[in-house]
Amino acid sequence: MNALEDIIQRCHKRHNALLRQRRTVITPALYKQIPYHIKVRCARATPIVLDDLERADISFMPIGHAPENDRGPRDFGGDRFLKRQGTSDWPDSRWYASWGIQIYTGIPSERNGARWHDFYFTYQAVCAAPDTVLACVEALLKTTANPLLTLTKSGGLRFSCRIPDYLHPSTGAAKSYIYKYAPTLEDPRRRDMYLEIRGEKGYSRWDSRYEILCGDLLNPPVITKEVIFTPVDALRAVLHEPGLLGETYLETLPETTPVVPASIGSKNLNLAKDALLQRGFSYLRGNAGFHHWVQHHSEHDDTYVSLWEDQGVVWLRASTPNAGLPTRATPITDIWNDTGITPPTSASVLPVSDKVLAVREGKLSPLGIKRPPPVLYQQTDTKKVYQTPEAHATQMQRIFEKKARIIGITAETISGFTSAVEAYLLRGGATCLNIANRTFADAAEDRYHALKLPSFARWRAKMYRWEQVKDIPTDERMANPFQAGNLCEDPERCRAIEAKGGKARECICPKCPVYTECQARGYLSQPHTLKHVKAQISPLGKVFFDPQFSEMLEQILDPMNETERVCILDKRYVEISPLFLESVLSKDVLEKWDVNWSGRALGNFATSLLRALEIRGEPNGSAVGRVRSVVAAFQQYEEEIVQQMCHINVQGKVVAQKTVDDETGKELAHFAIAFEGGASACIPLDTYAEDRFTEKGVPCFSVDAFIPNADIEIPMRMAEAIALGVLDTETVEKIQAFPTVYHDPNWTLWHQLKRFFAHYPRDVDAPMRWSDKILQFWVPPILHPSVKRLLLRAPTLSERYLYRVFPGEAIEVVHTQPTAWVPGNQVFQIRTDIYSFQTLLNYDTDWDVLSLSKIGERLFSGIRAEIDRDPSVKHAIIANTAITEQLADLKEKENVCFVAKFKRSERVDLGFQAADVVWIIGAPRWAESELWFQAQMLFGNDTEPLHYVGEPDSETYKDERIQNLLQQNIIGLLTRIIGQIGLNRWTDKKVMLLTSCAVPDITDRPETLLFDWEDFEIAGGLDKLPEVIATREGFEAESAKLTAESSREEVERIWGCSSRQANRLLYKLRGGNIPRVSFQEQILTLLADGEKKASELVEAIGSSSQSVGNELKRLVDLGEITRVQRGVYALKKE
Repeated sequence: MNALEDIIQRCHKRHNALLRQRRTVITPALYKQIPYHIKVRCARATPIVLDDLERADISFMPIGHAPENDRGPRDFGGDRFLKRQGTSDWPDSRWYASWGIQIYTGIPSERNGARWHDFYFTYQAVCAAPDTVLACVEALLKTTANPLLTLTKSGGLRFSCRIPDYLHPSTGAAKSYIYKYAPTLEDPRRRDMYLEIRGEKGYSRWDSRYEILCGDLLNPPVITKEVIFTPVDALRAVLHEPGLLGETYLETLPETTPVVPASIGSKNLNLAKDALLQRGFSYLRGNAGFHHWVQHHSEHDDTYVSLWEDQGVVWLRASTPNAGLPTRATPITDIWNDTGITPPTSASVLPVSDKVLAVREGKLSPLGIKRPPPVLYQQTDTKKVYQTPEAHATQMQRIFEKKARIIGITAETISGFTSAVEAYLLRGGATCLNIANRTFADAAEDRYHALKLPSFARWRAKMYRWEQVKDIPTDERMANPFQAGNLCEDPERCRAIEAKGGKARECICPKCPVYTECQARGYLSQPHTLKHVKAQISPLGKVFFDPQFSEMLEQILDPMNETERVCILDKRYVEISPLFLESVLSKDVLEKWDVNWSGRALGNFATSLLRALEIRGEPNGSAVGRVRSVVAAFQQYEEEIVQQMCHINVQGKVVAQKTVDDETGKELAHFAIAFEGGASACIPLDTYAEDRFTEKGVPCFSVDAFIPNADIEIPMRMAEAIALGVLDTETVEKIQAFPTVYHDPNWTLWHQLKRFFAHYPRDVDAPMRWSDKILQFWVPPILHPSVKRLLLRAPTLSERYLYRVFPGEAIEVVHTQPTAWVPGNQVFQIRTDIYSFQTLLNYDTDWDVLSLSKIGERLFSGIRAEIDRDPSVKHAIIANTAITEQLADLKEKENVCFVAKFKRSERVDLGFQAADVVWIIGAPRWAESELWFQAQMLFGNDTEPLHYVGEPDSETYKDERIQNLLQQNIIGLLTRIIGQIGLNRWTDKKVMLLTSCAVPDITDRPETLLFDWEDFEIAGGLDKLPEVIATREGFEAESAKLTAESSREEVERIWGCSSRQANRLLYKLRGGNIPRVSFQEQILTLLADGEKKASELVEAIGSSSQSVGNELKRLVDLGEITRVQRGVYALKKE
């Protein structure tokens, strides 16, 4: 059997044994705005990185998981058929949920005028005419040296190629190129498809269910139309049978399979769509949110219905009477109970089962309700002491006596730490408080005003209150500067010059008409003011350890009356990675260095760095290694590179220009340099001449060698170029055209790269990325020498992590004792699931519409009922972003204070005070890429490489470092949020913590009750939940005391189970291994005592009525039992 005959056998084998999809693999990468490599299984044993597909000029889209989502996104069509689609053309979430790709055929995947085409030989063709198909495939393989032939998932064959100057049409007749017309009464259009050609507006699936038999997906053959269609047309001549009336007649026949959109809106609408299709309805059209359907019964008997969704409820209305469907708008769940849509709940009432009602009435043990096993347990520590607010304040104040340079403080609430800082100031201390953002700085300032602190000031930006005065005419503003409390009268030009690396006080301020006033009471007065106050407030990020603020810190951190100033960083965010310094370099800057410093050290360095960064398709470590090699290669030119990074290379021309000292008559210069715009500078003859020019204020540059009347390059600082008139600062637009420089010669890109590579000796896992236009990398902070003591407050802190952020520093972490809660405040924490982002949303069940999962719907059904139950009780909800987007209706309720995202909850402090019940739903989510970069910053310098494999669905990672980092982030955020709720300050607070993450000093408190959602449903609301939890815990305690001597009745009572289940449990307690007893044996044994009703048999066996009913039917058919009457059975009489 030759190779081609083997292909036919493989087709049959594949048809009978299908392959499975493989999930897309995502790992960190240096390149792309999406900071990771995406590796897709485009075929069996063929993983391909998407970057490679883009370089091969292939247009593609992600596809979901079969069978529910075995397709591309619903917005794959339209203009996407006209231009190439790549990785960034699809949302990140699509790639995380993808299981392969579809490749656009035709124009999007063309290269050099050759368009992509796929020729599909169906499995029907292989079965109908194997030899003929084999001959055609063999001829196609011989047309090129690099054929691309794929075995499809169902056993067909696909030949792929690019055809120059040709695009196969997308019409039905052209696409269905070879078929046999085989009509039936049910389907007059039925055809046996043999060959389909996909070109214009087409796409083909590529995932691990397909297998490339020969060729390379990244290098398909290029074949002319005449050559490719010769064997195809030969096959068509043999197999194509369009019928007696031809293809034109066939196209006029009505469609028997209606075209239905892949999605008609929300998840529930799509479920309703599936329910209607299953019942024989055909989709007609959609209009203004309404979807119209028809069900054909006969020529004059059709049923028309309308479908729509309103406030989460899917409604259906029939416009045809006597169709068995309501002609008034009715929830679809009231018509059919198998749609998969959760029925709407009435206000304040939870839907409950008969078992739940029995538990409420005390007729059944709560353990009789099926519930997930607990994953969270309380470790009750009877020796744990919870401090009073006064004792806590005393402990916090002692922290200021610590001598370590960096003191980490884990304070459960911001208020306690703030009070300690204020007490320290009132005792005569001096501080510099750096707060996360302007809003919190405003709050601190208001607090200081309220306390009437006599000596405090706040650093404000140049743009402060600029919006209020910017429209006032300039002359009027300059005549009365700072009239609205603004600190600068020309902040936009100042900000623009600083963005280019210049210093505004050198380049802009000296020429400002209000320069003197500014030094007295404007922006320039701030260093002097701050230096002489006890309490400083600064909202500038990373001010204590970012070298760009070094000069300012030197001015303001001097001791106050010999009192050492304590620097305080109130870090309200929970991640520790923001303490690292981010370095950013644009491609535009590199390209300008390359041009402006061509042939010089900086120009050569920029050229080499660009080349290193723009090599694609290699692992992250290789790219970082190339950058490292460039830095090492230019190490010998460090001094020159640093100098050039701080200067502008100005082009000029040497001209003859004799200059004589008007006082001494001595010649000072024979030549000058003429610059563009009319500016010029003398070339002094010697040192004496240079000194004389400097005394007179005449611009001059000493040049070692020059050629008269030739061009020359003069490096100069930005301030010099502006003073000389080479650079024009008249407008912001002109400033934005300046070259970029570094104002600090001790902190340039060169210094940042050197620090980066010194800290991260391994290329793999080093936190650096390149996104085509921007280079970003992160380095540990540099604590300024003026900072003698730094207090760092956060909800949670790890001493181990702090040492990684500040290597070599003296660090001490103080874990403050938690404070007691106000009596009556409670936390209810669910114990059965962490409820991750993926668990609460339908990521794996609906490819097109993101909505709540079944579990999510169940939780929010209860939450909505609780909110509606008592309008006087105020609620607040905190959840992940995508979940809050599903809660539009809750945001509008009058007794809902707010619906906030986890990472934005710090902005709603007042809302917490007003809320009686706070719902914290699920575990906070960190995107994989965000978590990877945090891990790289902290652990990228470890000897052991990081391992990024994990299960985001369950929030678990194999690498303990990444797992611990994620846990630290989650616990820190939950701790901060619960601290904001004010359980130790305000009364009548309840927290519903719907995640099983153990939170220190929260989970193990006596005021925290662990519950199952089944407890909440049994209670019917929060009021009775403690009582239900106590009852369930009582039964669990009794269950733990069961022994082999316990009676079956006692086991039934405690566990709420059948006698059969109780017997099995007792058998296990007695050390036995119960063999499975078949339904047949149990039924025959029970009927030995006489005839029994089916319901009695079901109850005795303890299984479902359907399973027992099926077995009864089987035994009746076998003749082993008889049916005495409907629902009554007996043994067959001899």
